[in-house]
Amino acid sequence: MKIVNRYSVMLLTGLTLIVGACEIEEINDPNNPSLGSVLTNASKPELQVLVTGLEARNRGYVENANQLFGSFGREVLPYFGSDPRFPNEWLGLGIAETYPDFFASAGTYVQPYLAVKQANVLIQAAENSTNITEDERFAYTGLAKTIKGFQLIWPLMQQYQNGIRVDVTNPLDPGPILEYDAALSEIRGILADGAADLQRVSDMEALPYNLTAGFAGFESIAGLLEINNAIAARVALYDEDFTGALQALEGSFMDLSVTTPEGLQRGPVHIWGNAPDQPNPLYYPLDRQTSTILIVHPAMIDDALPGDRRLEKFARRVENPASNANIKLASGELIPGEYQDARYQSPSDPTPFIRNEELILIYAEAQARKSPMDLEEAIRAVNIIRNIWGLPDYQGEMTQDAVIDEILFQRRYSLWLEGGHRWIDLRRTGRLNANYVDMRAQGNLFTQVARRSSETNWNSR
Repeated sequence: MKIVNRYSVMLLTGLTLIVGACEIEEINDPNNPSLGSVLTNASKPELQVLVTGLEARNRGYVENANQLFGSFGREVLPYFGSDPRFPNEWLGLGIAETYPDFFASAGTYVQPYLAVKQANVLIQAAENSTNITEDERFAYTGLAKTIKGFQLIWPLMQQYQNGIRVDVTNPLDPGPILEYDAALSEIRGILADGAADLQRVSDMEALPYNLTAGFAGFESIAGLLEINNAIAARVALYDEDFTGALQALEGSFMDLSVTTPEGLQRGPVHIWGNAPDQPNPLYYPLDRQTSTILIVHPAMIDDALPGDRRLEKFARRVENPASNANIKLASGELIPGEYQDARYQSPSDPTPFIRNEELILIYAEAQARKSPMDLEEAIRAVNIIRNIWGLPDYQGEMTQDAVIDEILFQRRYSLWLEGGHRWIDLRRTGRLNANYVDMRAQGNLFTQVARRSSETNWNSR
């Protein structure tokens, strides 16, 4: 009987402990604030977490935009031995069109939308917070809208005439898919809203949050406004609003007086690092034996003008030329991977966000294509680029087509592997064909990636 009573007491005690243990007081992790808490009345530390997260998300497109778009435009060849689909599908070897959920394309679709989501959360958090001033609120929303507009460029460039969703504030009830032109217009509107918010801040120097070293030289409201206008100039160019592009450039950090390569590099950058941060996805050790590397398309070497110092960004693989059984001439002879990217010396080196050299070339193209066109001014800008890189002044024909060809040629070398500019440039100017693209590696040229099945299925619900 004593034994039974003893076990009864033990059982009762155990049940008491179990019941008590179930009554857990909920404690919010200060290092990982819940979405509900930051959307309701975010503190400044919580808003700082969102800003830092947005800056990290802002670089998510870099790897795929350069690898996928760079392969589409034949800036590079993907010597990736891990999966034959990299060369076979990215170069269109054996396939004439892309397909829904195209192989390894999420980086220029899913990743940018994650950044857009982060931006939307920051906007809502700042708008609902009582812990910041009105000036500070506009500083947060101006940054968020600037990054949001920039990020929406990438899925639109991937999808092109398929169009994209721009309004994704409510992920369970997103806005409609907008056609290319309409999406560009909406992106320009988002950037304009961001600029308007930044202009509402009374102190153009101070920021209520911290940015990484990637914004060095731009860590002020005035600096963010210059970045916003630089992005707006690019989107206006894509929208073929050349007067609008020139107007945006006036408020950007474009500097036509530069005389050195360093002056062309000025602009914000994406910061990378060692674990637990992400490494620079474009860094490959020089001439190291590997089966996975982006190789400079041989036409970049063959087509370069004598004395062009931009060739210094390419390093020859003397000891270990790359090879891939799927990258070959029509004769069946393998194309050796002889040159690689030499711009980065470590996995923590920064990559370009947007910089002065691109802005000067936007200026040149806008001058050549606006109405009335100003080819003389366009060539003046082109010669800034040519002279800095060791080339003489342009001596070609002074027709609009010839000048645009020259501008695109300069963009090809100046903006090599900085987000797939070559593919985008040739497509938007009607030049995405074998007359402008070296097809020695065979395959097909794609104009866009097929709409993702998730979008198709969503619309069928």
